[in-house]
Amino acid sequence: MNTSNNAGKMKKIIIFAAVLLAISVIMLLLPARGRDTGHEEKSPMKVIFDTDMGNDVDDTIALDMLYKYQDEGIIDIIGIISSKREEGSVRYIDIMGTLYGYGDIPLGIVRTYPDEGYKCADKRLNFADHVAAGGDYRHSIEDYGALPDGYLLMRRLLAESDAPVTIIAVGFSTNLARLLESGPDEYSPLCGKELVASKVDRLVMMAGNFDSERALRKKEYNIYNDRMAATRVCMEWPTEILFSGYEVGKRILYPYTALESGFGYASPHPVTEAFGYYAEMPYNRPMWDPTAVIMAVEPDRKYFSLSDAGYVTVDQGSRTDFTTDSRSNRRYCIVNDTQCMNMMRRIVELTSKTPKALANADGEHGENL
Repeated sequence: MNTSNNAGKMKKIIIFAAVLLAISVIMLLLPARGRDTGHEEKSPMKVIFDTDMGNDVDDTIALDMLYKYQDEGIIDIIGIISSKREEGSVRYIDIMGTLYGYGDIPLGIVRTYPDEGYKCADKRLNFADHVAAGGDYRHSIEDYGALPDGYLLMRRLLAESDAPVTIIAVGFSTNLARLLESGPDEYSPLCGKELVASKVDRLVMMAGNFDSERALRKKEYNIYNDRMAATRVCMEWPTEILFSGYEVGKRILYPYTALESGFGYASPHPVTEAFGYYAEMPYNRPMWDPTAVIMAVEPDRKYFSLSDAGYVTVDQGSRTDFTTDSRSNRRYCIVNDTQCMNMMRRIVELTSKTPKALANADGEHGENL
């Protein structure tokens, strides 16, 4: 029996085992981000939200969802902008942000309407004005007249961002078009198109109507309220645009029972008060704007499908047409019955969560600053 050979083999085995043990210990000590686990932690998506808050209550649900995504660390809302000039719109957004613990997010507002005018320009009495005038909520902004013009805030936020930004636009295209038209300023030496091309990952819009039968494609609210701006954005925006059309949101109804069960953590609550003022309860409301939020934030969750690439044009009657072309970077949302159901369930799931800032609060949110 060759004992020297056996001893040599045993020594090699011991050394090999020691090396494996050392490697295992090192791997355990390394941060998860430094290891190839297949589940590398992602940085939050930077988001700018552009909304016509005050015209339809689906904007309130979209904003609630964005705050919940921020609570989960999925997104980082770097700015919220109103495409309306009425102060009630930004006052309502401020009330929501303060309640949810995000009163420090920069806000902007359209300072002047386009020459052709908005259909809602004289609609002073809406749910945002009503809620804001009630005096039942705290706010974070003292001087709404000092808020920056929306497109200028966009320029600053984009110039300052150290990561690609996703813009979710669920209102009129006024801010977006003015951003494209803007020139170099104190925020950036780049013109608007150059700034967008360098900093915006994609634009996700609730806009247009892409029903397969053109005869059914009526003009869509966000398009016709600033048709010239929408036309410019569709034609000239330099990065990808995803559209959620009217035909998608009308199939996804938010149940009034979710209002009754999901927002009880604060009384009164600006969302339930908005729904109650908008129309006589109970009613289920189509969720046009929240579909754009889901498209932007959860594009890989199979809640929707996308059309082939193509170009979107806006005719004189504010109707949208889509022409397939693989050279384009525009696509629109397509949903089947199952996807509609899953998307609705996701919207209800998000809105039913108590905001992180209020999870351990005593529920007293009615004092004014």
